[in-house]
Amino acid sequence: MTQSSGRNLPDIRGIIADLDGVVFRGDTPIESAVRSFAAWREAGIPYCFVTNNSTRTTEEVAAKLTAMGVLTDPGQVISTATGTRGILRRTWPKGGRAYVLGAPSLEQAVVEAGFEIAEERVDCVVAGLDKGFTYARLDRAVSLVMGGARLIGTNPDVLLPKDGGFEPGAGSILAAIVAATRAEPLIVGKPQPHLIQDAVARLGIDHGQVIMIGDQLETDIVAAQRAGVFAVLVETGVPNPSGSGITPDLTVSTLTDLQAIMAGRVKA
Repeated sequence: MTQSSGRNLPDIRGIIADLDGVVFRGDTPIESAVRSFAAWREAGIPYCFVTNNSTRTTEEVAAKLTAMGVLTDPGQVISTATGTRGILRRTWPKGGRAYVLGAPSLEQAVVEAGFEIAEERVDCVVAGLDKGFTYARLDRAVSLVMGGARLIGTNPDVLLPKDGGFEPGAGSILAAIVAATRAEPLIVGKPQPHLIQDAVARLGIDHGQVIMIGDQLETDIVAAQRAGVFAVLVETGVPNPSGSGITPDLTVSTLTDLQAIMAGRVKA
């Protein structure tokens, strides 16, 4: 299925894409996406990936993509771990102390920002996807936020696609902290436009000639539109809620459909 909002597809000189649900599901590549990115690479169209996932380094993400057949180097990957590092550096240029719920890659980014990982007297609580999350860690995070620490969330995604279904995302952990504290978190990733803006700058192409491909209306599509980038929804990822009021510029069933539209074989 292909649906258009009526907005004309731009003269595409660069592509930004989400990962989970767009290029792969868990550890399984989406073959239509692999073929499409190979074709775009062959055509000389540069691409960059933005991911709300903070559990892997950019080197690990690039290696995973390359092994799947989507040739990628670390400079083509922007994650919420690297985004968190940038926000911490801008907000606390002299460094500080942080309590981190997340993977080693997120902790590494926090340390690179000049922060000490700590469990008391912290400036901020950074909440990402933490597969070792426990009630005790929730209790500690809530206590610190209620004591005045700033709450920073890598992303609000409550579900992530995986082989054969879905799993809770970082947004589920963040939601638990917010429910207990009523704190307003600073969100690093999508639906905020920061990662998209970073990717446009990385590509070095005017935002009017770039498209953003994602599978989630409330994060990927909103972030693209906030950044002023043409937003393409691909239906290979998580189910989207009906009646959200969010309208992509273009909806395609798979990236094969988008590739055909870009090549002029079919109309949007």
